[in-house]
Amino acid sequence: MARIVGFLILAISAQAMAKFDVDPDQCQVIFDNFPYCMDFLIGSNDWPSRQCCQRVYDFNALAKHGMGPRAICECIEIITVTIPMKLRVDRISDLPVRCNTHLSFPISEYMDCNR
Repeated sequence: MARIVGFLILAISAQAMAKFDVDPDQCQVIFDNFPYCMDFLIGSNDWPSRQCCQRVYDFNALAKHGMGPRAICECIEIITVTIPMKLRVDRISDLPVRCNTHLSFPISEYMDCNR
């Protein structure tokens, strides 16, 4: 599933990138790693995988000491608006809780990356 979603993100995201302020090269690490959480986010699995939670921790570290929270938020927003699968709203907000972490960037159905 992660490889298929990763390919779809790469194929679709180029045109979506024009609507955002984030550098496309900066999002690549998010595009490569976010698909590990898709089985949980679409409802196929009840809990996020260990690989998914590790990526969530990594994203949090990048937000604090690398890309910054706004850029990560925008990259994730690009994913959520471009993938053909319907994400479960409750799962989006549950992801940090289920991975036992607090995120330094917003992640929800109605993300506001400017906060």
